[in-house]
Amino acid sequence: MTFKKLIETLKNELNQLEGHVALKVKFLNTGDIFEHNPDLQLWAASVIKVPIACEFFRQVSESKFDPQTRIMVSEDNFVDAAGVIKHLSRDIQYPAIDLVKLMLIVSDNSATNQIIDLVGWESIEKYTQELGLRDTTFRHKMMIKAGRGPNLTTANDMTSLLEMLYNHKLSGSQEILDYMNEQLDRTRIALYLPNDIKVPRKYGSLPEAMHEVGVVYSKSPFIFSFLSDDQKDKRMTNEILSKCAKYCFDYSNI
Repeated sequence: MTFKKLIETLKNELNQLEGHVALKVKFLNTGDIFEHNPDLQLWAASVIKVPIACEFFRQVSESKFDPQTRIMVSEDNFVDAAGVIKHLSRDIQYPAIDLVKLMLIVSDNSATNQIIDLVGWESIEKYTQELGLRDTTFRHKMMIKAGRGPNLTTANDMTSLLEMLYNHKLSGSQEILDYMNEQLDRTRIALYLPNDIKVPRKYGSLPEAMHEVGVVYSKSPFIFSFLSDDQKDKRMTNEILSKCAKYCFDYSNI
């Protein structure tokens, strides 16, 4: 498959979707880029957990706290939806680093909220801006609206952040990628890829939104950042996301 043919194929797939869809694919060895609405701001959902993890490791690198520091999840940080901590005893003290692992591996919202308290939401947003993620905003915890506005991002910003992690330009880059690679859900980017392919990734989901961003370590590694909103048929959205990732994988292995 030529790059021109890949572009045509991806456009045909994305044009089947209603609502808002953004996709950016960057092949890291060749510099080839596919873009579809890369600067469209959409609700970040759980992909915002990647920059949260980046700020955690930045503060660790500056010795602001020990990653093994044990902390208890505050009662007001327990929320429904994704995660396992909500099912466990409320009086457990967790090493802070374990909460980060839960945040990235199983997208635990309660763990995320406690990490936000640890590092400070203002610090998270400040760091995203320092990294040049100009269209990414962080204003509220997971499943808790604090009245400061929405959490937003773009496919372009997520691609930039993942490239920084891939190139080990940020504190904790390897750890973050390792935890993302342990994500249990393989139903999006990784769905049609061989099981032995390393795919650090982070999904996000809202009632009519489906996202996943990640790095595919194929013969020619690539970053794949898919965001969407106003999706009436999320199964179709999921299928097209997965097919687009497979087309990119096939192209990268020529």
